[in-house]
Amino acid sequence: MFIIFLTFFAIASVFGADYETRTHRLEVPEDPDKWVFKGNDSSHSHGRGGGRISRGQTATDTQFPWAAQMGINLQNGGYRCTGSLIKANWIVSARHCIADTNAVSVQAQLGSADDQKFRVKIFSDLFVWMNVNIGEAPDIALFRLTNDLALNSYVNTVRIPSRAQENFKFEGYTITACGWGGDGSGGLARQLQWTTFKVLYERDCNLGPNLICSQPPSGQSSLEGGDSGGPSVIYENGTPTLVGINVVVVTSGSNKWQGSTRVSSFLNFISDVTGLQIRSY
Repeated sequence: MFIIFLTFFAIASVFGADYETRTHRLEVPEDPDKWVFKGNDSSHSHGRGGGRISRGQTATDTQFPWAAQMGINLQNGGYRCTGSLIKANWIVSARHCIADTNAVSVQAQLGSADDQKFRVKIFSDLFVWMNVNIGEAPDIALFRLTNDLALNSYVNTVRIPSRAQENFKFEGYTITACGWGGDGSGGLARQLQWTTFKVLYERDCNLGPNLICSQPPSGQSSLEGGDSGGPSVIYENGTPTLVGINVVVVTSGSNKWQGSTRVSSFLNFISDVTGLQIRSY
């Protein structure tokens, strides 16, 4: 038996503009063990790029316990994205991974940096995204899981920014990104990869108020066209904070910038949908 598709919306307001909260239900198979990932492609970028970490480093099992590999099945075929566990039953990822597709089902896998050794495989029964009244819809989506996950050193949540950081630009910060992108040869990556970037100042790269612009050190790791939705975190006194969702790569001449959805711009949206309490500081 499968859950019936359903799309509905509610009106709210964020960053000074009205938006519709659109929700779409996903199929959940009666026998999850028989679910088969249909994808043979590592990415789904809709021309945006962003996600395959080239020349990155291989993560350890407990380094990014919030990083989820998202297997997205269509009527025909499928693809991967990456997401971040922010609550025991909610994952945040990129809107373009799913909102404009005929996605049928989504399985999240967590608990290992090796995709043959995941400790948790769970389905999402619906996803939620925003449709604004002006401009392009923000590239952020929320996936509800069918059950709360047991949290431990292998599977855990990552905190999101505080209210005090709502207008913070994180310029000059070092961010750490990870993702389940391609392996560089067009195949599916087996190991979770990570790398670091430096957040640029707006005078050097301005992608708009809701995107963080960052760049790797010259000649080092980069995010290429591939998986999207993966986390970009900063470490505050050793504690990771999710500040960006990897969504786009922008190239201008010899410059290549990584654009990440600024999570701090959407604290109300996240809190309203998931019930997550936003800390003050």
